[in-house]
Amino acid sequence: MQLTNLVLKNFRCFKNLELKLEAPIILIEGENGSGKTSILEALHYLCYLKSFRTHLSKDLIKLESENFFIKINFSTQEESEIQAGFSGKKKSVKMNNKPIQSYKELVTAYRSVALTEDDINLIKGGPDCRRAFIDQYIHLYDTQFLALSKNYKQIVDNKNALLQNPRSTHESYTLWNDQLKNQSLKIQETRKAALKNLEDNVNTLLLENFDPNLYVQFKYEEKIETSTSFEREKLLGRSLFGAHLDDFSIVFCDKKSRTFASRGQQKLLITLMKVAQVRQLIDKTFNNGSILFLIDDFMTDLDANNMSRLAPILLSLNTQLIFTCPLNDSPLKKILLDNNAQIIKL
Repeated sequence: MQLTNLVLKNFRCFKNLELKLEAPIILIEGENGSGKTSILEALHYLCYLKSFRTHLSKDLIKLESENFFIKINFSTQEESEIQAGFSGKKKSVKMNNKPIQSYKELVTAYRSVALTEDDINLIKGGPDCRRAFIDQYIHLYDTQFLALSKNYKQIVDNKNALLQNPRSTHESYTLWNDQLKNQSLKIQETRKAALKNLEDNVNTLLLENFDPNLYVQFKYEEKIETSTSFEREKLLGRSLFGAHLDDFSIVFCDKKSRTFASRGQQKLLITLMKVAQVRQLIDKTFNNGSILFLIDDFMTDLDANNMSRLAPILLSLNTQLIFTCPLNDSPLKKILLDNNAQIIKL
C-alpha cells in the first residue's frame, strides 16, 4: 500500500494543501509551526476519526472557518480513495465515494500507526494512556473487540447510574456487577494476550539489534473487587473495579521504566513498541488492509548509535513510512536520503 495524494482544506493551519506522495519513504521538513504534525494528524484522523492531539473534531478546523475536509488516494492492488469532512457537529466519511457506515468498513481498508512526542506518556503518563494504547492496537486487527468495548462501556454506565440512584436495589446491583465482571474478564484476557505478543516482539528486536542483556516486561495490573467495594461504590456513585480501570507497567531490565530508564531508553522502548505493533499488524492483517507508519519528529534526539540501529529496522518494514523533521541536518535525514526518500518542504 502506498499513499499517492493528500488534500486538506481548512484543516489546522492549512487553507488549501495538496501533496503528491511519490515514494515508500517520505520526509516532511519545515520550521516549527509550519504544519508538519498536522499532516500526520490528518492521516491519523482518516483511520480513527479522531486526532492523536484532541478528541474534538471541531478543534481541527482552521480559525475563521466552519468545516474541514481531508482526502487521500492510495494504491494497493487497485486505486482507492477515502475522504472525511466535519461541519457543525457532523462527520461525513466516504470510501470510493460510498458513505462509510461503520468503523469496521474503514479500518479493514486503511490503518495507521503514529509515533509522536506525546507517546512518552506511555511510560510517564497515567493508566488511561496505556489502556488507550493497547485497546487501539487490538481494535486495528480485531474489529470484534470494538463491539466488546462498546458493550462493556454501556454496562459500566448502567452500573454507575444504578449506584447514583437512591432507589436502586441490591438485586439489580448484583445483576449489573456480574455482567461487568464477565465482560471485564473477556477484555482482560484479550489485552493480556496482546501484551504478551508485544513483549515477545520487543524483546526479539532488543536481542537481535541492541544489547542482548536488555529486556522488557509488560505486567498487567487488574483493578479487582474487594469486600468493601459495594459500600464504597454506593458512597462515590461509580464502579471501583473493572477493565476500564486496569493498567499495565512497563518494566525494563527488572526496573520500572518510568523511574529508572533514561529518557533515551524510554524513547527507544516506545519506538520499539510501535515497530512491534506495526510488524504484528502486518502479520495479522496480511492482504486485508493497509498500514501506514507515521513518525513525528520522535527520533531526532536519539543518539547516533541508537539511530543507526533503529533506521534499518524501520526501513525493513513492509509499509509506507512518513517522517517529519525540522529544517536542519540530522543523522535521520541522511539515512533517509540514502534510501531514496522523497523530501517535502513546507
